[in-house]
Amino acid sequence: MGLQAELVQKTPYPGYVFQHAPRNVYWEMTIACDLDCVHCRASAIPHRDPLELSFEEGQALMRDVKEMGSMIILTGGDPMKRPDLFDLIAYGREIGLPVSITPSTTPTLTRDVVERLSELGISAMGTSLDGPNAAVHDGFRRVPGTFENSTNALSWAREFGIPVQINTTVTSETLPHLDEMFELLAREFAPPVRRWSLFLLVPVGRGQELGIPSAEEVEELCGWVYEVSQDAPFHVGTVEAPHYRRYWLQRKLAEGVSEAAIEKLAMRMGFGIRDGNGVIFVSHKGEVYPAGFLPHPLLGSVRDEPLSSIYRNSPSLAELRDMDRLKGKCGRCEYRWMCGGSRARAYGMTGDHMESDPFCAYEPQPDE
Repeated sequence: MGLQAELVQKTPYPGYVFQHAPRNVYWEMTIACDLDCVHCRASAIPHRDPLELSFEEGQALMRDVKEMGSMIILTGGDPMKRPDLFDLIAYGREIGLPVSITPSTTPTLTRDVVERLSELGISAMGTSLDGPNAAVHDGFRRVPGTFENSTNALSWAREFGIPVQINTTVTSETLPHLDEMFELLAREFAPPVRRWSLFLLVPVGRGQELGIPSAEEVEELCGWVYEVSQDAPFHVGTVEAPHYRRYWLQRKLAEGVSEAAIEKLAMRMGFGIRDGNGVIFVSHKGEVYPAGFLPHPLLGSVRDEPLSSIYRNSPSLAELRDMDRLKGKCGRCEYRWMCGGSRARAYGMTGDHMESDPFCAYEPQPDE
């Protein structure tokens, strides 16, 4: 029996272990970008790396992702910096691969570009918005005009019928503006916004210089997300904050919602999905990591082995998916299989990707 099969057999929640295929493959097409964002995971630079995957290598990756039945998200840097971007998207759509994209909101993202993306049939477009106005957002992105570029992109996405995911990085600096952000998105941009993803800061890349919310503030954020989600015109979710699932479950049980009803909602809440389990990251050079915010361990390269083989057979991923191997209070937590904590944050803040997530305030209940 293989490592992955043994893992599925041992867990009481086999549906929370994605051992055969990820739901989402994130391909960092390039690290080139014209922005200078204070939180940049990739520490992007203005020019392209000559070691980027070639067009043919990108096609091979897309075929493999299609075979797994996953979605590919084109990210960077800025995917718009690749001259073969539209050709790669067209190829992905020709083979029936769902393709989403997160372009940087620079002057390269024009109305014509958004129209072209719509014609190519992309599934969704990610747009970053880290503040409710130019003063906050442009200060965070360190390039004037990015707030206007982002809101223009939202208007064009609505015009051409492209669903949008708004990505907001939550730091000590942006946390106070979330109420105003929600009001702006709900009032002006629903549609095209289908999802608002709150990316809880992982201190990697340039993000190591930013203010980090406390665990107590994150717990309060979970409460805020739960409340605004009740009547929001779009889905409000968290990224690298899987303990929101624990908070959500506790609230639902306290409200008397049946376990059967909760189980039906579990997939929508992403129970079990975490770094290396349901998501996987391919760097611009073809290196494979559990997630973009978790550059450890290096799992291999798509230049040497298909992504599907790496994802299904890596001993390191088998360990990462085994929540009984977690350390500290994450390893004692009764919610560890549905949550698991942010492995990226554990690594970024402790140096050990199996340690407890420092942003979680919950104290596990002792075994009876």
